[in-house]
Amino acid sequence: MRSNNRISRRQFIKTTGLTTCTALMGGNICKAKVHKGKTHWLTTGKDYNVTFFITADTHYGTLQVLNNEQLNKDIIANMNNIPNNLNFPAFLGGKLVQQPRGVLVAGDLTDLGEQSEWNGYAAYDGFIDDYDGTLNYPLYEGYGNHDVESLLGTSNYARERVKYRTQNYLRPNVNNISTNGYHYSWDWDQLHLVCLNLGPGTSGEFFNSLAFLASDLPTKVGSSEHPVIIYFHYNIGTLPSADQNNFYNIIKNYNIVAIFHGHAHIPELQMTQWQGFDVYNVGTFHTGKFMVVHLRADGLAVAECTGEDSWGVVSLKNFKS
Repeated sequence: MRSNNRISRRQFIKTTGLTTCTALMGGNICKAKVHKGKTHWLTTGKDYNVTFFITADTHYGTLQVLNNEQLNKDIIANMNNIPNNLNFPAFLGGKLVQQPRGVLVAGDLTDLGEQSEWNGYAAYDGFIDDYDGTLNYPLYEGYGNHDVESLLGTSNYARERVKYRTQNYLRPNVNNISTNGYHYSWDWDQLHLVCLNLGPGTSGEFFNSLAFLASDLPTKVGSSEHPVIIYFHYNIGTLPSADQNNFYNIIKNYNIVAIFHGHAHIPELQMTQWQGFDVYNVGTFHTGKFMVVHLRADGLAVAECTGEDSWGVVSLKNFKS
């Protein structure tokens, strides 16, 4: 939370502003847009340099538009290949993509939550076989509605395996888990990350993720002003209004530099604002894309990787001091 001896959020916005430029790579025109919302800042004197990948809606067990199994394997191969081999587009500085600290997956890991979709069986591999077995980086997954029997699944197996991996600290750096074992958080340098699985909520399959967040941020971030990234599956706008209000009240005084989610199956990266906070819908993996995120000293870059040597939509949010 911000200390009392600093200027107010409203004053900060008024005097410094927050600039975000989004472009569709492949052409020479940058369609830029300036966003001035809730204050986002970086602690003075810190040289932030954290890269990670994020995707969503892998839906093991269904063909969807294309062959999910093969397309996931192709994406994992690209994730393994691009670090130190592919340069960011010039719009983002043109430097080589660094090795990511890990890969985040924002829900709907499987199509029905079944054991065979999680573990794999004779015809093809499952989610954990591919993403934890052949991916070169740590995996930080959360469950979505298709991983839950009472929603669109037919089994809770996938949801419970997420819980098992959380309770047994099978992800590096995790240093806080909810009392029910589902939700978790960790730190990469000064960056704090929180997985809320289905989304910020209270009842049912949300397993009171809001209570975990309300406890986690004061405990793990406090007054440090460290940047925070939160990710989950559902669109915020689909949540009950009471949960939305509670979510806002919990995060409003923290340095939330980005919120990521999946679920909507949009064809490309989409950035919007909710209550002034920047929200990134990472789209769906069956487009053959995943997101490369780079937090650096001067801001946040989010780039849609579309292949071994190509980029789609890219977004750059500059932090001004």
